[in-house]
Amino acid sequence: MSADPTRRVVLAASAALPLLVAGCRGTQVLGTPPQPSAAVRHLRAAIAAEQSMVASYQRVLALLADGRAAAGSGPVARATLAGLLAEHQDHLRQLRSRLIPGSPQAAGAGPLPSPSVTGVPAAPRPAISYLGRAEQAASDRLLSQVLLVPPSLAQLFASISASEATHVPVLAATGVTS
Repeated sequence: MSADPTRRVVLAASAALPLLVAGCRGTQVLGTPPQPSAAVRHLRAAIAAEQSMVASYQRVLALLADGRAAAGSGPVARATLAGLLAEHQDHLRQLRSRLIPGSPQAAGAGPLPSPSVTGVPAAPRPAISYLGRAEQAASDRLLSQVLLVPPSLAQLFASISASEATHVPVLAATGVTS
């Protein structure tokens, strides 16, 4: 009778051995994670671009708030830029709401990059001109991606593109752009 439990234990152990050996390799057994879909890549790029736009507006507003800033940094220019910044923050919220971390569509995407602000001039007139050029480039970039993404995302991209295109003449109307 003592041989039966031993045989069962040996059989159970031999059946479990391959599972234990495979488990030692960890997540490598599962293979590489899938790449995010093209729509997710476009969405992440749009989010990164919008984060950079928000950071650029914040930088220019900080420049205009500085008491040493030259002409063109009056309250009207600051109010105009603050309104445009609020629109960009809303765009960013809308874009982020479409990206669902952990979803199968976003698999392998990783965390979003931190916004980077480079090239913003230190003087008001060139800084606002820089924003105008950045707005036009952002509008063009989003519009070029409308046919590459699903319809609901295309609608959002087109809407944000149109909004950013309207920011260009608003910036020019501040009287600060060259």
